[in-house]
Amino acid sequence: MATTNNLITVTFDKHKQSTTTVSKENTPLGYSISLETGIIGISMQTKLRHVKSPDIDSLLLDLRMDSSDSWLFLRNGSMSLVLDGENVKLECNESFSDTSTFFESGVREVVYYKLSKEILDKICSAKDLDIRISGDSKYLDIANKEKSLTRFQIMCQQFYNSFYDSTKYSSAATQDLKPKGGCFIATAAMGDYDHPVVMDLRMFRDNWLLKREWGVKFTNWYYTHGPKAANVIDKSTLLKKITFVTIVKPLQVITKKLR
Repeated sequence: MATTNNLITVTFDKHKQSTTTVSKENTPLGYSISLETGIIGISMQTKLRHVKSPDIDSLLLDLRMDSSDSWLFLRNGSMSLVLDGENVKLECNESFSDTSTFFESGVREVVYYKLSKEILDKICSAKDLDIRISGDSKYLDIANKEKSLTRFQIMCQQFYNSFYDSTKYSSAATQDLKPKGGCFIATAAMGDYDHPVVMDLRMFRDNWLLKREWGVKFTNWYYTHGPKAANVIDKSTLLKKITFVTIVKPLQVITKKLR
């Protein structure tokens, strides 16, 4: 049984006697926001989740990373936060990792970090915020491109306001964290505007297609009609798979040969 308000979804499992509260789903993959790293071929999405049962009372930050070619081994690393000069380290726990998904031959790592109400409050109130996600031997700094850090903080404020204290961070409740831009065919098929496959096609559009007169005309036509098809594809798992196999993947292969 699930109940929702504008910013959280609460689900109760009577068999486990557990209640799970999740921050608002804004992305096609079921996460709240994307995190920008500034590195081509890497997509990161995150959400907040609270789980309470007779044995558990935990606040968790979920993170999904898709990479086109390399592991970061998030399970061996941590998340480092700098909150107004104070360093906070969150240890990583692995949920899922795979090297061969249906859609692509890259890697996918799904992990979570445990945090407390107090740390969440510090994130919400920080005037200066930095995030570094470390793996086994490498790390990624979250860039504020597209106001990624700002959106992360708003996500935290919305969750705190809805779950802990409705009198705090009330101004965040009206902030819209939905991804900007239309949901076009490749994005609908992959489920993420920043997916590595979608990034490949955007690079091809910018660096090859738009430099040709016929390419500009085709792009204008696609921007007119593409969203209509994408809206249909986005609602069907089967259509997403068919679109990937018959359109998106062949296009990605062709674009790599032409670049």
